[in-house]
Amino acid sequence: MTNQESLWDKIVKHFYGISGNFDEYKRQEVNRIGNNAFMISWPILLIAPAIACFWAESSPENALLGLIITNFFYFTLVVLPYIAWASRHAGLTTHEISYQDRHVAYRHIFWVSVGQALYFFILESLLLALLDTVFDGTNFWHDLVSMHQLTKTGLASILFGAAMGLVSVSRLKKY
Repeated sequence: MTNQESLWDKIVKHFYGISGNFDEYKRQEVNRIGNNAFMISWPILLIAPAIACFWAESSPENALLGLIITNFFYFTLVVLPYIAWASRHAGLTTHEISYQDRHVAYRHIFWVSVGQALYFFILESLLLALLDTVFDGTNFWHDLVSMHQLTKTGLASILFGAAMGLVSVSRLKKY
């Protein structure tokens, strides 16, 4: 009987960038990093809503917007970089390959990056055309095949694919 990973383990591995087996060491490190990230986010989770409650007395819309923006930037600029740094520092994100297999790994990373760029291109094109249709009242199909829109989305997807490829290459550890 094979021991398959649960859906939760797959989600945790994807979020922390863990490749390979999710053994006890990696599980303990993920728990430690998660607890530290929670402790880092605890003050903003307490203080920001309290300030928003007082601010809501005069301007509820601005208070809600301020709370959303504060939480977004705090988690984006403080908590998520800590999780990325701690995961890398603990060795959770490294993918060990032999020196002989490096060309195969680079080729695999290239094709995965191309796939990610293509996925980003399709999703971004559809999303931008849909948002323009909903908020600006433009024609969905015209926006979808617009050369200007395709050029912008194509360049963004190339940059996204290249960035994802560089991140994957930086995680390789040759032995």
